Amino acid sequence: MPSIKEVKSTHAQDASDASDEEWSQVEALLRTWKRRTREGQHSHHGAGKAYRRAHYAIAVPTIALTTALGTSALATISNAAPANMKIVTGVVGLLAAVSGAIQLNLRLPERGEKHKNLGAQYGNIRRSLEATLAIPRKDRGDPKKVLTEIQSQLDRISNEGEAISDRRFKKTVRQLQKWDEERGRALSQLPN
Repeated sequence: MPSIKEVKSTHAQDASDASDEEWSQVEALLRTWKRRTREGQHSHHGAGKAYRRAHYAIAVPTIALTTALGTSALATISNAAPANMKIVTGVVGLLAAVSGAIQLNLRLPERGEKHKNLGAQYGNIRRSLEATLAIPRKDRGDPKKVLTEIQSQLDRISNEGEAISDRRFKKTVRQLQKWDEERGRALSQLPN
């Protein structure tokens, strides 16, 4: 992602006599994209965390089951174990196999890492949008070029990874609104 200085110099090279009205329209779109990238960033980070938690929720019991299976298998081999011990060993073995297969097929760590990376990419684009909006209009260059650059970045990452569930997205939007309200209250309490 380009730094503020790089964005400024890139856009300044293509400086045009874009009207304030044209930039006003472009800024409205940039602010919409900024909101959406923020939502995407936090949604994907949240999904990554959820996949990581789910991975551990399956991995820890799988480890416990396979450990218990190994111990009980040794017990049944070393002496004449009662029938119910053999049944328990078989059930534990079956549970360990099922939880291991679930863990393998869901690919939770891989999916979590993809969401984490997408969240980081959305964060990079959001910061680029913030940098663009912070630069004086006259130094931004051609509005069409600015839009095309950012749109191509958004298009590129929108095709990567899997989509966020509606439940996850709505939870993220509620959390962001809560943060914004808290930040607004805190800022209103600052002395002028």
